[in-house]
Amino acid sequence: MEYLGIADFDYLSARLLLLSGLATTGFPLAAQAIEKLLKLFMLLYEKIVNNRELTVKEMQGYSHNLVSLFNYLKERVKEQFDSSWENYFQALQDSYYRRYPEGWKIHKYEVEAVKLDMVYCHLRNRIITNFPNEEINAAKKFGTFVINAYTKEIKNIIKNRNGILPREIFYLNNESAANFDINFD
Repeated sequence: MEYLGIADFDYLSARLLLLSGLATTGFPLAAQAIEKLLKLFMLLYEKIVNNRELTVKEMQGYSHNLVSLFNYLKERVKEQFDSSWENYFQALQDSYYRRYPEGWKIHKYEVEAVKLDMVYCHLRNRIITNFPNEEINAAKKFGTFVINAYTKEIKNIIKNRNGILPREIFYLNNESAANFDINFD
């Protein structure tokens, strides 16, 4: 569950950065959000299908290789993904390594959040169906345990500073919002 809550907030942060035109930081953060979802899928799959817990070393073996993580998912689900998915995962992975000057080269970032919203929604919806019945409602709660830190007092502080609450970031120009199987309450 921890992966899901942190992934949700990485996703919100990435959306806000991309919507603000800050692609060089938003895209790598989008990569981290997707990576956490894919690793959560791995953890759940191994537990459900093979009845085993993945070790930290096994998880670290995938590092930040989104293409390998996506291949892991594709090999285990009965769903076809077109080449645009593979291209997007490759672009996300590449962006992660372009965070530092030695990785810089001329590159066109996808600055729209539309693709991120669609991919994140699809993966999140698929993954939460694998949670045990007793945890499914908690998994549908966007932000899971992290959102619980947003007390009324914290929300008021954010509003008083002209900030944007997580729920508002989620719905901001989000064409995929209605497709998410989530709740914010």
